[in-house]
Order: sequence, then C-alpha cells, then structure tokens
Amino acid sequence: MVFASSSIKVATEGTSSRGQAMSSAVLQAEEVQSNLEREFPSFVKSLVRSHVASCFWMGLPVSFCKRHLPDKDTTFILEDESGKEYMTKYIACKTGLSAGWRQFSAVHKLHEGDVVVFQLVEPTKFKVYIIRANNTRELDGAFLSLDSCIKQKMGGNDNADSDDVACNNSKRKHGKSVQQDVQTKKKASASRLRPKARPSVEQSENDSEEALSEVMEGFKMLEFNDVKGFENFSIIVDGVPIDAEFSTEVRNKYYRLCCSQHAFLHENLIKGMNYKLIAGIILETVNIADAIEVSVICTPRAEFSNWDKTLLAFEHLGMDVEFLRVRLRRLARIAYEKDDASETKKHLAYRNEYSRADDEIKNMEAKLEELKGACNGFGAYLESLKCRAESNHIKFQKEVVAPW
Repeated sequence: MVFASSSIKVATEGTSSRGQAMSSAVLQAEEVQSNLEREFPSFVKSLVRSHVASCFWMGLPVSFCKRHLPDKDTTFILEDESGKEYMTKYIACKTGLSAGWRQFSAVHKLHEGDVVVFQLVEPTKFKVYIIRANNTRELDGAFLSLDSCIKQKMGGNDNADSDDVACNNSKRKHGKSVQQDVQTKKKASASRLRPKARPSVEQSENDSEEALSEVMEGFKMLEFNDVKGFENFSIIVDGVPIDAEFSTEVRNKYYRLCCSQHAFLHENLIKGMNYKLIAGIILETVNIADAIEVSVICTPRAEFSNWDKTLLAFEHLGMDVEFLRVRLRRLARIAYEKDDASETKKHLAYRNEYSRADDEIKNMEAKLEELKGACNGFGAYLESLKCRAESNHIKFQKEVVAPW
C-alpha cells in the first residue's frame, strides 16, 4: 500500500527540514505498522541513498532475520499495494535482499527518505507498504482518516468509529466542513504525535547508520570471493539474475571461468546494455573457451584470429576476457610464429606423407592378397584341366597302338 498526497489533497502546516519530514514519515509508518495483523511479524525501514541507488542493497534487521527468516539463501516475494509480486533474493549470511530489489525500487520510484513497512505474510513473502517522505505535509492532515480506513479493513473499528467515518465522508461534500474537520483532526494528530517526534528522529538516524553499515556489507556480498560454490553462483545484471537464459552446463562452465580469475567476468560491462545481448556475450565467451581447450597445433590461423577479434569486441564492451586473448596469442605463436614453427610444419608434412605412403602399402598388400586368392583358384582349375588332358592323352595313345 502506497501512502501519498494524491489520495487526499489537504494543505496543512508541514515541517521544513529534511529530518523532520523523515521523522513524520517514520511516525506514519509506525502507525501503519501498529494497525497490521499481529500474527504476521513486521518492521519499519527508512530508505537511504544506497537502498535506492548505486548498489541497491536492502539490509534487513538482524534480529528480525534470525527470528523469522530462513538461515540459507532463498528467493523471496515482494507484494506491493496492487498485489503485483516481484522476485528477489534473500542472502542469509548478509541478512539482506539483493537481486530483484533494484527492479522493485525502480518500478515504485522509491527515493531517499521514503519509509517502507515490511510485513512477513508467508515464510518467504513480504507485503510491502510505502510511505513517501516528500508528501508528508499533505499526509499529516489526512492521517486520522487513513487510520480509520486501515482499521476498517483490518476489522478493528467499532460501530462508533464506523459512524464517525460515515459522518466524515458526508462532510467532505462541503468545502468548509472538510477544512474544519481536517483541521480538528490535524490538531488531535499533532498533539498525539508530537511527544514521539524527537525519538523518531533519533531512530531514523540510527536506522540510517545501520543501513550504511549494511550497505558496506552489501558491497562485500557483491564480491566474487563471497561465492562459496556453484550452488549459490548467480549471473546478475543490473541487480537482476539472468540465470534462466543459460543451461546448467553453460552456467557451470562460466562459473569455472570466473573462478579462474576470481571475479565476475561481466561485472564491468557497459551499464544499461540489454540483458539478452549480455547473455549472448557470456555464451559466446564460453563457446570460445571450449574451442580453445580442444584446439590442436594444426588449427588454422584464421580460427585463432576470428576468436581473438570476437574477444576483443567483448573486451571493448567491458567483458573481462584478456586472459583468453593471452592464451590465444601464446597458442598462435607456438603454432605459427616461433622458429620451431617451421620444424613443426615439416613434421606435419612428413607425417602426412608417411601416412599416405603407409596407406598405399596397405592398399597394395590388400591387392596382393586378392591376387594370391585368384592365383590359388586358377591353380586348382589348372590341375583339374591337367588331369583331363592326361586322361585324354592316354586314351589317344591306346587307340594309336591298338592292333588293327
């Protein structure tokens, strides 16, 4: 639920300093929290610059996390006032929200000084209520009406309150009555809230200091050295994970490449690039690394050149692929540029020639065996013809010498 001045346009006297405005927003957030269902734990968070800019890391209260949240990294759902859900990643060891928080912050146009109420409505789901700091002047006058509406929704108001709300609604139809009604409520609200103003300012400052400390932890979390294994390795672009763009095999290979350099290879890519393009760069980098690993000394020089040109283009975009280009240059020098390259070429030439000669010998041996088989067949046939010829010769001689 987002509370802003656009809901009820009432002009009242407001505080001028930024600290007082933030204090008013915190007070309203605490009032909203007090009207939430007790069975669902909640907490109030004042937003500082690092929550809505730069690293977009949302640190959560440590005590709240230890009591209510999982002790391992988990995907959490953030549900806004319209019921729309956003996915974000909860980092247990850092007790904060990382991937996905930036998108939520950008969509809801959160700013420094805004206050957010997180209500844990499910084990891994927060209902989020937003109080705008820059609208606190107008919100002060409408605060009691908001209080009544919340109690109505939560079923906490009695009949007298219901009658009062109905009466107030009818008064809003008349301009003077509206102003008098709001001014009366304004005074009651101000007298009720004023004693809490100073503690709230101090609490806001403490929250800011705590948030800055958590932000520093967030920066550490973004370091690759904090990745303990493939199971918690995630490819994040502008605060949004894009793991779904890759197969497990590709992610595993990219993880090994990152491990070899102790860094996310894509972390310095130009900001604002389309995530599909970034996914293509990562995929092609993995493919080239695979090709390098299976290359042989007779791999054409053009192949090495094409791979290097592609990696150079990626490097210009900010991809950390210099180590692959260094490997390519070494392989190219060994295969084609050093003095030993000529000997290697000669070896390859003679090896090919030897292979061809050996193939010819094998072919000739096969033909010889074939001829031998044919010769053996002719020998047997010749013997049979010889026997017949001799038999005929004997018969002929007998006939020659026979008596007349």
